[in-house]
Amino acid sequence: MSLIRTAVVVGIVIYALPTDPEKQQALIHSASDTLVWGATYCNREPETCKQAGVVFNAAVQKAKFGLALASDVAGKWSERHATAAAINPPQSIDDVLAASPDAKIAADPSVDG
Repeated sequence: MSLIRTAVVVGIVIYALPTDPEKQQALIHSASDTLVWGATYCNREPETCKQAGVVFNAAVQKAKFGLALASDVAGKWSERHATAAAINPPQSIDDVLAASPDAKIAADPSVDG
């Protein structure tokens, strides 16, 4: 389905392109001007880019802290469960039933039920 959707979008874009050579040149000129404008934004607005850099660096630091925290929590969780599994290894169903109080009562012939 994704392939069909991509083909439809590409087809629409190709259909929307101009066929007149003058309009093609105008489109190329407009696209290149837009690219140059975006690429030179920091030259025109250095304070805005400086603030954006500060915000971006803060976001990167927060992401690093969040990943370290998640890694630490996951490591401690896995250590705790690995220790618990070593102390209390998984039991077979027969062991669980034998340790169950209901199983002992039902197996005890002295109890009238």
